[in-house]
Amino acid sequence: MNKKFFIFAAIFIFSFSLLISSGFRNDEYVNYEWKLTFEDNFDIFDKTKWIHNFDAGNRTIWSNKELQWYKDENATVENGILKLTAKKESIYGKDTQGEKQFEYTSGLISSSPSFTQAYGKWEIRTKFPFRKGFWPAFWLVAKQQPGLPEIDVFEYFGINKNKISIAHHWGIDYPNYAGGMYEGKTEPFYYLRNKEFDGNFSNVWMVWSFECFPNKMVWKLNDNIVYETTEGIPTAPLYILANIAIKDWPDNNNEVDNTDSPYVMEIDYIRVYKMVPKQN
Repeated sequence: MNKKFFIFAAIFIFSFSLLISSGFRNDEYVNYEWKLTFEDNFDIFDKTKWIHNFDAGNRTIWSNKELQWYKDENATVENGILKLTAKKESIYGKDTQGEKQFEYTSGLISSSPSFTQAYGKWEIRTKFPFRKGFWPAFWLVAKQQPGLPEIDVFEYFGINKNKISIAHHWGIDYPNYAGGMYEGKTEPFYYLRNKEFDGNFSNVWMVWSFECFPNKMVWKLNDNIVYETTEGIPTAPLYILANIAIKDWPDNNNEVDNTDSPYVMEIDYIRVYKMVPKQN
């Protein structure tokens, strides 16, 4: 046997040993399969599945100083596609957290009263453009208060056309306990892990998914793993949110691009699965 063969064999054995020793083995769930638990293909807008506000009743996120107020009318269905629409439109918004005049309205859907699930797989097929200040997202939140954990399956901040992010927030509700002393202990108490990716994300159909197991979490784009972790795995049931926020980020010189209004996020489907043993 020649020298090249021994080098190849050594590389193969080393690579195989790494695969076997990895905490994320490919055959870990070989005896299980995904079972559909929730689906909306948006042939109609199903009011039994979706509402247009957050679980606490608010229609913006005051702590984020967002510029939009969510209106029911900004979520519509057309030819099997859900369209969430954000546009420049003056409206007076009031809820339990505050009141003021907003200069934008936007669309949001939430499954809070109709569907929650702990563990499983959440998937969306969606498309949206890039425009500075417009912030489409697909995310999961616990109904428990405070509202963490929060899983951001994706966020497209409207800052950089070729960058998109995923994030995971857990611990005590931000910003109330962002760190320091709490009950005599010095710990962060609020945790954030996020990752930013480069690519072409504007006006292209994408399938984003999030898989949550008792021992790991996996984010995927078009069925390719983009991030995985074992930290802060949620055990509480999570509800679904899809929305377009609007924010005048300092990175954009505190400007929002109002050209070509309105801004539309399109959603082909949303599906959720749970993992069950395979039937013999």
